[in-house]
Amino acid sequence: MNAQSNHPSNDTTDPQFLGPEAGQQAGGETHTRSELDANGSELHRYFSVARGALISVRSNGVTLCRQVDDEWKVLSRKKGDVPLAQWVVNKQAALSELARWQLDVDELPSMQDLMAWDEDGICETPTGHRVEPDGIGPDGVPSWLRALRLI
Repeated sequence: MNAQSNHPSNDTTDPQFLGPEAGQQAGGETHTRSELDANGSELHRYFSVARGALISVRSNGVTLCRQVDDEWKVLSRKKGDVPLAQWVVNKQAALSELARWQLDVDELPSMQDLMAWDEDGICETPTGHRVEPDGIGPDGVPSWLRALRLI
């Protein structure tokens, strides 16, 4: 699903939501677990197919991104001229356009799991179905290797 085409306003620097006109990205700052908490509480967590990563939308207007075997990094920050309440409403509207399974992903598989699935020739999908590594489950959800853009 592409949330960027119907997003109501240009209020974030996250290109996942708004495309290139969104402005400057935050530059990949790395955050440890304690720094993750320092960015406010988590409002939403979802899996981004476009990025092949887990995304955390935080209460302070920061959006974090985490890929397999990596730390959370700042993906974007709310623009200063947009009220936080409006930013949250706009994020919720964009999230409503995602597939249900994307909203249900809380964690990513480990690199060891991914390598084992690739070696075995059988992979799980985020919804738990067993498929070929480049396959799609009966519910239309891609294998983890495919969703993470590893194949």
